[in-house]
Amino acid sequence: MTEGKIKEAEQQTANALAIEEEEWHDLLPVEKKLIGYSLGLGIALLVVFIGVFEIL
Repeated sequence: MTEGKIKEAEQQTANALAIEEEEWHDLLPVEKKLIGYSLGLGIALLVVFIGVFEIL
């Protein structure tokens, strides 16, 4: 009975480790470009809006 529980616990641990390994992966180059464009556009618009509302 306890051997079954030990094997089940080992299997759950192995499954958790496999899921954890698959959870993270490197970004694709196109994803990095999109992040850069989004961040750049956001900062540029922030500067533009601050400039416009400071003048008015």
